[in-house]
Amino acid sequence: MNGKIFYKFMADFYDIIDVIYFRNYESSPRKAVFDGIHEKEKILDLCTGTATNAIRIAKSKPTARVVGIDLSEDMLEVAKEKARKQKVRNLKLYCMDAASLEFKSKCFDKILISLILHELDEPLADKVLEEAGRVLKDDGEIIVTEWEPGGGFWRKILFFPIHKLEPESYRAFIKKDLYTYFKQHGFQVVSYTHCDYSRVLRLRKLER
Repeated sequence: MNGKIFYKFMADFYDIIDVIYFRNYESSPRKAVFDGIHEKEKILDLCTGTATNAIRIAKSKPTARVVGIDLSEDMLEVAKEKARKQKVRNLKLYCMDAASLEFKSKCFDKILISLILHELDEPLADKVLEEAGRVLKDDGEIIVTEWEPGGGFWRKILFFPIHKLEPESYRAFIKKDLYTYFKQHGFQVVSYTHCDYSRVLRLRKLER
């Protein structure tokens, strides 16, 4: 499978995730994330992939400045084409490492980390959070979306593919006390929203 076909498949796969897991907008993490973002803010979407979140935010908040970064140029090509087709003008996309950001310190109001941390080994996740803290304004927020297993029989059945497809790091991350985890990295959890198959946490820098 060549790169373009693979990333077209991945883009379709992300859309399928929305249909299966996040189809009810009112209880989806999409709504919990969007409710925390305001006009005229500067937003960074880390590991944006095909920019599903970034494009939706840019369209719904036309005076916001949205930036998406990802290491995959192929993913970004898909993202750019999506943005072009939807005539999104307030989104910039860059090929960049989330663990070594090429932005000045304290320049973003909000930073999104969506379904990413559980995929990283601990040293890399630590570096991503360190860099996010560096480029976040002192009064800014990091909005983290992560999977949340549990619930009834059918919920567990639907969640089974996630358990099987996610990397080994997922199984360790899912057991963490996230309040303690983020405090160890210099952040306080200021809100914790339970959504469909997921949770959305808003973080602020701890006062030093």
